[in-house]
Amino acid sequence: MKKILIVDDSPFFINVLQDLLSKEGFLVSVANSGVAAIELLTAAEISERYDLIITDLVMPGLSGFDLSLFVRQKNRESKFTPVIMLTEKVITKEDARDHGCVAYIPKNNLKRVVSMCRILLRKVE
Repeated sequence: MKKILIVDDSPFFINVLQDLLSKEGFLVSVANSGVAAIELLTAAEISERYDLIITDLVMPGLSGFDLSLFVRQKNRESKFTPVIMLTEKVITKEDARDHGCVAYIPKNNLKRVVSMCRILLRKVE
């Protein structure tokens, strides 16, 4: 079963996205901040690594860009873990890629988030 980490400071948004992805057959973990996500990623044993990370851009403390840069650095040391950036702000494809994201999707387009998860995780299988 593919493992996804959702990182967002909105409990409501986490619950909605977690329900959608769980119904698709993904094993979903959550973190309510970039700091909490980095703690999870740092503490994760190899068997507990995530196949995909979905993060909000704007969060207190560390932003989604900060988290993506952390993951990109870790990707050099271990397996590749794609990051999808969710945002209500306007960012460019170059901004997303420069920070290590494979995609950026508006937060209000959950159907596209689920579709992108299916596409990315089938490629990794």
